Amino acid sequence: MDLTNLILTGDYFIFFAYAILAFYFFKFVLFRKADKSFKRVMGFFLIFKIACSLLLCLLQVYYWKVSDNFGFFTETKNFVKLISTDLSNIKYFFLSVDSYNDKIKFDNSLTAAYNSIGVESNFLVTKFSTLFYPFAFGRYMIVTLFFALISAAAQLKFYALLVNRYPQIKRGIAIGVLFMPSVVIYSSYITKETLCITFMSIGIFNLFQLINKKKVVANFFLLSLNLLLIGIVKLYVLGIIALALLMVIFVKWTLHFWRGSVLSKIFIAVFLAGFMWLFLSNLDFFDPYILDFATVSNTFQEGYNAADETSAFELGELETSFAGLLKKAPLGLYTTYFRPHLWEVTKPIILFSALESFFVLILTFWAIFSRWKHIGHLMRTDLFVNFSVWFVILFGTIVGLTTFNFGTLIRYKIPAVPFLMVFVFLLLNSRSKKTIPLPGN
Repeated sequence: MDLTNLILTGDYFIFFAYAILAFYFFKFVLFRKADKSFKRVMGFFLIFKIACSLLLCLLQVYYWKVSDNFGFFTETKNFVKLISTDLSNIKYFFLSVDSYNDKIKFDNSLTAAYNSIGVESNFLVTKFSTLFYPFAFGRYMIVTLFFALISAAAQLKFYALLVNRYPQIKRGIAIGVLFMPSVVIYSSYITKETLCITFMSIGIFNLFQLINKKKVVANFFLLSLNLLLIGIVKLYVLGIIALALLMVIFVKWTLHFWRGSVLSKIFIAVFLAGFMWLFLSNLDFFDPYILDFATVSNTFQEGYNAADETSAFELGELETSFAGLLKKAPLGLYTTYFRPHLWEVTKPIILFSALESFFVLILTFWAIFSRWKHIGHLMRTDLFVNFSVWFVILFGTIVGLTTFNFGTLIRYKIPAVPFLMVFVFLLLNSRSKKTIPLPGN
């Protein structure tokens, strides 16, 4: 598409006018009951977030000159034209992408559709972009700003929730949830990652409200809606959330029996030993389920290498077996959160990510090695920490084994980075065994 008309001089005036309005809306409407400390952090965060949104617009149009964003924006124009022609076409907001494609594929008046719009997750991004389009006067830069603002509101809700729960690591939460460069930058434009972190942040807020029995019906509905939206935009993230919750339940159930009588301890010990024996002696049972995953992983890796992209990297061929997956899992986990390394920088834009990865690496390993005795206690006494650890491990392993480009990896990992950082700061602060248990523990 022609990029010359994506950003016009007048867009900057509209952008900054909306940015000022957003600041006052957040301060006096959305978070009007917040204290001065929160509003001070919010002010810095909004400035950073809005600046990142503007920076990404300029980079995509004048530096990268290629992005999924342009496809989403082009399809937004199609959708808007479809609705303006016939208002009844608004029904496609509630229908599948196949229904939408069937409607537009024979309409010669519409711009050629984005070649990946057939994916439901991409269509969801287009739907949100279409919602913002009239308020943004149809300008790309302003639509991008709206995406940044909805994620900012969600991240601030998540931040407020965690600060209320863990006031002892208030600064650490601000760093992990609001100011990690990769998170704030790559959740500030028209992309699936922006929507994913928005839905996750709001969903966790709704879950905690439910646990504390506040507005039960409304929060149950909103939690269900956000889980549905996560499933649409990033199905594998929803799957990882489900697996992490199952692990939390399993650990809680195991500890419940272990705290019981001697007979209960014997039962759980025999059960776990038998389960591990069955699991390890029948690893090949899972091979058929892993075959497609391993094949896709190897294909992606070959594709990036063949393209000779400067930001591509290798993990080595993944065996098409469950045992092979387990062998590579630690490397995948390490890659997701601690790469690119400083010596792997081939572009100026990757340098900032490498510096962040180095910071996370040092902080994480320092926390683990200096406070390793407290990890078990934190996981036993705090369900949020328990969930965070399992989510970080499962998410990091899957993303690390299926992503072979640093530019893509930096974007893909952002839903899990806040959970990792909150866990790290909690661990660093765990000098005593006094923690705040989640209601229901």
